[in-house]
Amino acid sequence: MVAQDPGETIVVENGATTLSQDGLGEVRLLQRADANRSLARNAGVEAARLPFVAFLDDDDLALPERLVRQRDAIGEKAVFTFGRVRVVDDNARPLDDWNLLLDRRFARLERRGVSYEEILAAPAPIYTSATMVRREVFLAAGGYDPRFDAYEDLDLYLRLAQAGEVTLTPGDPIALYRLHGQNTASPRLYEGALGVTEKHLPNAAGRAHRLLLERRLDALWGLGRYRDARRAALRAAFEQPLLLAHPRFAKRLAGSFVRR
Repeated sequence: MVAQDPGETIVVENGATTLSQDGLGEVRLLQRADANRSLARNAGVEAARLPFVAFLDDDDLALPERLVRQRDAIGEKAVFTFGRVRVVDDNARPLDDWNLLLDRRFARLERRGVSYEEILAAPAPIYTSATMVRREVFLAAGGYDPRFDAYEDLDLYLRLAQAGEVTLTPGDPIALYRLHGQNTASPRLYEGALGVTEKHLPNAAGRAHRLLLERRLDALWGLGRYRDARRAALRAAFEQPLLLAHPRFAKRLAGSFVRR
């Protein structure tokens, strides 16, 4: 993605130094020998000179007018905005089941609005390559947390949602998200989800607290840590009895007594 004027393009090579500034023209190259995608993205934002930053992973593709549409959506007040993605396979063929699911989730946020709780309520259809952030708010919030190897984006979105207004970029997809064999593996995702919930639980209250307790149970279950899941479920049910009325939570709790 080459930035539209006025704009700039920064390429961060994460965990390698194979590229050369020669031939890149006005594109600025940053190289990090040690691989950490959170630190790599943070370095790119810190190096940026303009007030808004849009991200694009190297296996994704920005669609025409993305930057203009997102700049209009973020406006004068919002801290970040995100739009729809079109999920494709390694040959750029659309994956219809994925896209229908994401359209339903996006429509839900259009009806309800985007908030800390709504981002937690269901897997939010927020993809890094379809986001634009206000640089000063990103830096003030601490950027991506390098302790997480997955779901570091969810942690950031939650913190940004606490910092100010979040807006949707309306209309058609603004980026292609490529689903292939090198996407983050499930165990890493569950470990990341567990870390994020543990980070946010101490300061959460009300509905947000209940949603985080459910996410912690799901992460432990996904990791096969059934004894820990049982303990977490019993403790959560004691703290928030209303969770027992949630079918998914109740099934996890019951299943934790028979799984080994």
